[in-house]
Amino acid sequence: MAILNFRKEFREILERVYLPEGISNEDIKERLLPLSKHIFKYLPSNLYRYRSCSEMNLDAFDGDKLYAVTPDKFNDPYDSLFRYDKEGLRKTVLSSVSKDFLFSLRDYFRSGNDFPKQLSIVLPQEVLDNIKNNLINADDGQIEIIDSLNGPIKEILNNNIDKLTDEAVKTVRQIAYIACFSETVRPVTMWSHYADSHKGFALEYDSRLFQFRCQHCDKANVCNQAAVCNIYPVIYHRQRRDATDFLAYYIGKGMGMPIKNPDILAVSKSLLYKSPQWSYEKEWRLIVSKLNELKDKSPVCIYNIRPTAIYYGADIAPINRKMLHIIAKEKGINEYQMYIDNKSFEYSMKYKAYNL
Repeated sequence: MAILNFRKEFREILERVYLPEGISNEDIKERLLPLSKHIFKYLPSNLYRYRSCSEMNLDAFDGDKLYAVTPDKFNDPYDSLFRYDKEGLRKTVLSSVSKDFLFSLRDYFRSGNDFPKQLSIVLPQEVLDNIKNNLINADDGQIEIIDSLNGPIKEILNNNIDKLTDEAVKTVRQIAYIACFSETVRPVTMWSHYADSHKGFALEYDSRLFQFRCQHCDKANVCNQAAVCNIYPVIYHRQRRDATDFLAYYIGKGMGMPIKNPDILAVSKSLLYKSPQWSYEKEWRLIVSKLNELKDKSPVCIYNIRPTAIYYGADIAPINRKMLHIIAKEKGINEYQMYIDNKSFEYSMKYKAYNL
């Protein structure tokens, strides 16, 4: 199957999979099975990671560290940026403010909870405190108090829906860490864009070592340090992914609404969409969605894994290649030198075994 057809079919399978919050682990495994089979069928045996010769990248190579960053740090401002129906979102959120919601919110506050922190970023604290106190003090017979809050709450939401949405979109692009790989080590553009204009290097990895890491651990469900790492192909599509439903849930949850996530895969799905203009990258992504203790740090080391080979850029500085060669020899991995074949008609880098 051609690579574009494979990614097209992957998108179709992915968008058919929904994992509502609260379903059993057995149900999750069953729903993910078609997706996993498709990924494993077309996952290349090797994946490549292009690097510049920075101090951090040299240290990472030496220590077998794999660093990742949040999508808001990527060079594409549209990366992982989903679209949404603004008016549809507004109607959905405002229609959710009902008597039943306010009674549920009252019980939520009476249990010792408060408005989520993200809400205080966009709404005045005194307004939130006033709503909270009025609800806590209202009993079931004081329907007029509950009714009187409907209007003000809807007005507050209506006036601040843009701020709430912007904050939600920003947060979603910061709650996952991504390490990027390519299927090939030959493209001139990849060396130009991600390996310091051919002055850097590329590392080869055995892709089988990235497959659903924590799910094979019998402590995965109780370990606070567990991180679910999955390797996925990037979807190159002319339209950005619509996440209106998820955004409505996210804002509603931030308001204290007793609602469940309609699809816990929603964020991961959005992280995989890119414009077809980037299709030359043939990208795969390793996504880490649970690193709460490192949430404010980027980049972070998400993996310790030894590469199987190193490729030196055509214009790498001799001193950098010498340092990398010493590390590669200690690891006992294969070394290759990229070069341009002047006899070839192709615009594609070539490589040969490197011997000092």
